[in-house]
Amino acid sequence: MSEHVQPLLLDEQDYQEIDELLADFGADEGLRLDGAHGLLTAVIVGPRSLGPEEWLPVILGGEPVGADPRRLQRLLDLLVRLAGSIVQSLDTHQYEPIFAERETEEGDRFVDASGWCEGFSLGVDLEGELWEERMQEDPALIDLIAPVVTLGVDDGVFAEVRDPEMAALGEDERDELIRQLPGVLTDIRQYWQEQPPEDGAPVGATLH
Repeated sequence: MSEHVQPLLLDEQDYQEIDELLADFGADEGLRLDGAHGLLTAVIVGPRSLGPEEWLPVILGGEPVGADPRRLQRLLDLLVRLAGSIVQSLDTHQYEPIFAERETEEGDRFVDASGWCEGFSLGVDLEGELWEERMQEDPALIDLIAPVVTLGVDDGVFAEVRDPEMAALGEDERDELIRQLPGVLTDIRQYWQEQPPEDGAPVGATLH
């Protein structure tokens, strides 16, 4: 590998640095590591290539006014590598979503998918018109994305589509949806690759 090419793989220290930088730069509505991972995943499996100038302000919750340019560039470099690792993991069928781990008042720890789901929802919104138009034309796309929506609704995301009478997912149901995510995301990505938008724009994230 050329010394000028950054490796795509990130380690725990890299993930921690991303999360800390996002906490420093992000506005109140900015995302953390799990949300950024969800948003970049949606961009990568979605209908068109999008560059950092389009997704970075969404991750940060706005433009980073007054930010240290060197630290901001470091964050961007790490996020580009994170996006690259997502592409690589989808290509090799090794994708794993990054979820936060929370603790209840009783001290029990649990996996919280809401941040990842919120990020994915925001990533879809970046090309919302394309997604909405295609889902109206082709119910197959609705079926493909349904597990993601179901998981998000259960974690408080996609509230606008929640049926107020919908029962909360059981633990086994929720675990099964999480297990399905890698395959679901691969299928969504393949769908857009095989049936791109009519303008013929390339599918997947732009990593520069």
